[in-house]
Amino acid sequence: MSILQQIVSGLGVPNFAVLLPEMIILIAALSLLIIELFIKSRVLISGITITALLLAAASVFLIKEGDLTFYGLYVVDMFSLIFKLFLILSTLFVIINLKPYLESKNTYYGEYYYIILFALLGLMIVVSSPNLITFYIGLELAAISIYILAGTFRKDYRSKEGAFKYLIIGGMGTAIISYAIALIYGRTGSFDFYTIASLINSNSLDIGILGGLVLLIIGLALKASAVPFHHWTPDAYEGAPTPITAFMAVVAKIATYAVILRIMVESFPFISKEWSFAWALLAAASMIIGNFIALRQKNVKRMLAYSSIAHTGYILAAIAAPTGMGFSALIFYSLVYVFMAIGGFILLSALEKNHNWSNHIDDFKGLAKRSPMMALFMLIFMFSMLGIPPTVGFMGKLGVFLALIGSDIWWLAVVLVVMSIISAGYYLRVVIYMYMHEPVSKARLNFAMTEMFTVAFMAAFILFLGIYPTIFWGISTTLSSLLIAGIGR
Repeated sequence: MSILQQIVSGLGVPNFAVLLPEMIILIAALSLLIIELFIKSRVLISGITITALLLAAASVFLIKEGDLTFYGLYVVDMFSLIFKLFLILSTLFVIINLKPYLESKNTYYGEYYYIILFALLGLMIVVSSPNLITFYIGLELAAISIYILAGTFRKDYRSKEGAFKYLIIGGMGTAIISYAIALIYGRTGSFDFYTIASLINSNSLDIGILGGLVLLIIGLALKASAVPFHHWTPDAYEGAPTPITAFMAVVAKIATYAVILRIMVESFPFISKEWSFAWALLAAASMIIGNFIALRQKNVKRMLAYSSIAHTGYILAAIAAPTGMGFSALIFYSLVYVFMAIGGFILLSALEKNHNWSNHIDDFKGLAKRSPMMALFMLIFMFSMLGIPPTVGFMGKLGVFLALIGSDIWWLAVVLVVMSIISAGYYLRVVIYMYMHEPVSKARLNFAMTEMFTVAFMAAFILFLGIYPTIFWGISTTLSSLLIAGIGR
């Protein structure tokens, strides 16, 4: 037997069957990379992308059992499958609204589609990572792709400025995570989450473990745009094409929340007291700074960027309560945030296509008279982000609040309630401008069918899940239980 045969027989063949969604996305991205060089058909390129996303979403349901593959470097369990499904579907909603927006801005490039797919692939790898190396590879594939997407308005100064800030600060985050991984590996001799957990407890804490944990939390907080590591977010979100902003604020963020939960629970379960307090401080700072700065914004898109920082605080507050209830609240809020954020940003992108629309708060004057349905949808999105029943945003914040109370973290629960009240100052301002002012312009607003469908679908789901949240809460509780059951395995 040759040396090559010995190596192959020792390694075995990875189980590619459980990698079907990733394989579909990868093949589609590589195909588009080649097709776009020779065929400039916009309908064909967008059609291939949408078909690939639909096939990838359908293939998630074909994977019946979880499995470890690629020699233990990749896990396909219920937790990763649920998040992959939401990542794929969120990307699908972004893609179907991308073409009309780009054409209205005269900045259509075929590169958008395959770069988005590469970013999605990286995020899918992230949520399936049982190992720090796999996590790092997926994170960088996604980050580099999103750096490019943020700056695709090539002639717009704000787009280039936002992308440059994101690149520099994101690169710093990558370096911090690299140092964290090096320290953790140097102390434990392993990159595997469960192996690390078996070697670290409250009695084995030393400067190496604490240093690695602190750096890892800082790096992850930067990727999640938590205060004080948020400075790239407003400029990057405002400068990017608005559908790309939706991708950054939803798809990338949801994957980040998922991997934060997975790493903390699977790698450091026996020192939860240390990391939960750190996340509590970051959550409180994000809620306070995000909401107060959002109050001062006149540009609604920039206001939603700071609002996303505040929502990062609400979501991370759940992990400050390291219990099953807290983990369930984080998962639930992460999943339902998809409907609020995609709905809000896609509605903005639809409005931006109209002449002289700049997303300034004055543009929303009298929107209820110019487009009653769009104004109603925007009202639902604002109410849900604020947390007014019967929207699902109320249920998300209620879940986090109950988790904090159950863990006796009263001070953070009070911050959450007070900051939610303060956020009414900018969410309700949009509603007031839409319904209590006369229109500045009488020009007709035009919307694509995909835009109307997306915002209507998101608004309907926000109300449905607000009235009947048990399905999503059941999913969240199940995923939380699976993570906890794996502790010490």
